[in-house]
Amino acid sequence: MAEINKSILNKNNFRLLIDRIPTVEYYIQTVNIPGLTMNETIMSTRIGLEGYFPGDKITFDTLDITFLVDEDLANFKEMYDWMDAIVPVKDTSAYSNLVGGTSTSTNVTANKAAGMEQYSDITLVMNTNKNIPNKYFRFHDCFPLTLGALELQSGADAEPVTSSVTFRFSYYDIANTS
Repeated sequence: MAEINKSILNKNNFRLLIDRIPTVEYYIQTVNIPGLTMNETIMSTRIGLEGYFPGDKITFDTLDITFLVDEDLANFKEMYDWMDAIVPVKDTSAYSNLVGGTSTSTNVTANKAAGMEQYSDITLVMNTNKNIPNKYFRFHDCFPLTLGALELQSGADAEPVTSSVTFRFSYYDIANTS
């Protein structure tokens, strides 16, 4: 018979590793494990009831992270630069440089290597109560959707500035090993 682990999962035993922006790792305040929804298929029947069956698609919620901003704004700037490289704000050649593409005569960007440089994998390491890595949530093909505002206040207590970022991803898996 399998042994049951009766230890409770604590909220503060985790590490978040973002391949593309390593400076955020040490400043993470909160992270969610996104929920998922499976669609359903409804089938009419000859009686007054509908038939419900499992669907064929799963939709994941977004991955939301809140982090402390360092005084050099390095982690905030890394996130900003990543988003700016995907959707250039001031220099349209930034996207070409990101994906290694070239612009055609009609200014359409073509990708040379069909790379995925605009994406990054994110790993959430869940630790045991003894701070030993236990489970690994791997979020595949992540890219940022939103970067939260920085709120500053004069006369406020010396509270740290935080920001948030929301990621979209293809899927996640849960593993026992890294």
